[in-house]
Amino acid sequence: MKPQKGYYSVIQYCPEPSRFEAANVGVLLFCPATGYLKAITSPDNQRAIKFFGREGHDWKRVQAFKKGMEDRLQKERSSIRSLDDLRQFISMRANLIRMSDPRPVKVFDPDKDLAELFEKLVGRKAKRHSRMDLEKILAEKFSDAGLEKKLVSKVKVDVPVLNKEVEMPFGFQNGRFNVINTARFEASNPSIAFQTACRHAVEGRSIYDHQSSELGDMQLIVVGQFRPTDSESPEIVRRVFDDNSVKLFKFDEVPKLIDEIRRTGKEIDGLDIET
Repeated sequence: MKPQKGYYSVIQYCPEPSRFEAANVGVLLFCPATGYLKAITSPDNQRAIKFFGREGHDWKRVQAFKKGMEDRLQKERSSIRSLDDLRQFISMRANLIRMSDPRPVKVFDPDKDLAELFEKLVGRKAKRHSRMDLEKILAEKFSDAGLEKKLVSKVKVDVPVLNKEVEMPFGFQNGRFNVINTARFEASNPSIAFQTACRHAVEGRSIYDHQSSELGDMQLIVVGQFRPTDSESPEIVRRVFDDNSVKLFKFDEVPKLIDEIRRTGKEIDGLDIET
């Protein structure tokens, strides 16, 4: 496989810039030719705590800054087309979490190479998100957006075609009760994404066509995780879902889903998101 030119930046926790001391807490990888842009940060602060000690630091704030940096990167990825664009993005990150000046690197497999950089520079393997991880991340995003009064969690739904009850992570009412599930479409072969999409589409069609005695008319929304460089699978999944009245939001489109819930969702008293 012919390599492409990439650039990586080390994400660091730097509590006192004047002392030039920092702990590596993540890595960013950018490939201008393909538009690949992704960052991985550590799921906890153990490395930084070992470096600086536990006392005298607001570790919850540090965690929030790391998460905020990843979210901002996803929102602005369409405007980062060149090395200069990336440097401009980095120059605007001037809080406790900073990024080093990008360094060139040969990239063969972006996701794999990013994981290897993370392991080498941060000192632990990058964790692959499971379905439960995706649900937890989604719950945190909903909670941060202040949607607790418009969302319910662990919604039990009868799926007639399966002749069984299925539990969905979240749900909200906007005239039709929308149940939200998560799914991973990260296989390298798009045909596997198609198979996964068909399974969810069968559930979604059955939910859409059969009114619930408790919740009324319903619709399935799937928040899907795709490989960053995969442009084919999302289109395949979206076509399958559109034909079966299922809505798809890619994980980097969660802000759009949040906006839809905020604009159209009705408040549901007495029920909260479980995180």
